[in-house]
Amino acid sequence: MINRSRLRNAGLVIGCGLAALPLAACAGSGLSSASTCSSFLQASPSDQAAIVEQLAAQYNKPDYATPLGEPEVPYACAGRPTMTLAEFFKEASD
Repeated sequence: MINRSRLRNAGLVIGCGLAALPLAACAGSGLSSASTCSSFLQASPSDQAAIVEQLAAQYNKPDYATPLGEPEVPYACAGRPTMTLAEFFKEASD
């Protein structure tokens, strides 16, 4: 006799695992300091925030990792789509 409760639980575990696969695949945005502004602007808001926070720390520009500083990056990128994020942070004022 098949234990329906165990079968249902196994189905839930497998289903939840399969549902998480697309999320895991998208977890890494692929953005880096070498990414262009065009790539940055096409990324999700959460990926944009993550790379800005990372690069602000790397380039010692903490003001850009704040809610008031984060919009500066897409604003600058809108006018210079081929600029890299590294170029932006190197040129950014302190």
